[in-house]
Amino acid sequence: MTYSSIISMNNDRFNDITPEEVINKLRSMGIEFNKKQFLKDVRAFYSAGDISHHWQKKYTIFIEENWEDDLIWEAALFLWEKFAPHIVNTEKLDDMMQEGYELIEREKYIEGTELWLDLWEHLKKRFTSDMKSISEAEVVFPGMMQSLFNWCQDFDAGLENAGFNVPSFFEKRIEYCNTFCRLFPESNELIIINLKRAEAESYFHLGETRKGEELFEKMIDEFSDSVWGYMGWGDMYGIIRINEKVPIDYKKANKIYRDGLKNVKDQTERGYLLERLESLEKMKKRGDKTKKS
Repeated sequence: MTYSSIISMNNDRFNDITPEEVINKLRSMGIEFNKKQFLKDVRAFYSAGDISHHWQKKYTIFIEENWEDDLIWEAALFLWEKFAPHIVNTEKLDDMMQEGYELIEREKYIEGTELWLDLWEHLKKRFTSDMKSISEAEVVFPGMMQSLFNWCQDFDAGLENAGFNVPSFFEKRIEYCNTFCRLFPESNELIIINLKRAEAESYFHLGETRKGEELFEKMIDEFSDSVWGYMGWGDMYGIIRINEKVPIDYKKANKIYRDGLKNVKDQTERGYLLERLESLEKMKKRGDKTKKS
């Protein structure tokens, strides 16, 4: 259930009802609601759900048969929206995440990614120095529909797609990748590799080839037995046409792929490099034919 659906339920259940009436209902159920304390709670807890659980542990609750157990949560959310709408709760963040997915599915990459950038800024305020991986950080955002582990990778893809339309999003992508790797260095290795690759590629998209090469070199030094650094770097000069500022260089791409074959041991990953070399040779031949004609 997303934030929007909860609000929709509230609009039906609490239609034409005042905050005072909701408070009286909570008190009749055994919850000793105090507005001053509630305004402290919205700063101490991340979500209306957390406040609801707190109340249920603290008080003996009496729920009428015609009211669902979610009533307390919905009431807390209703009052949060009325008394402290400026404090963003987890329910709102979850809604922002899902709205972003919906926009991106409709190929509205700019709008969806802008929303996710705002979401990322809110999430960063919750992260603490003892959270060394994105999995550890999920404690501050247990998404209703999507985990941070999955979303952080989708966010990178969203920034890339937005960058193809508005290049400045590649700058935002660089900042995001750099920040993520700094905050969560002990995250799943493949995520770190993918984001380091994304950062390096983004410099190529911006025409900053020297900086991009520097980052690919560092990445390969750190993960010399991983195929993704070699593939990402080689692709910048061969398979993927970035922009006019980065000329096609089959010789350079060939060398990078072959350096990968010297260091990568995994047979499946070696197969990726061999496929790249084959595709590169075909592209080169087509290019030579075009020049002759």
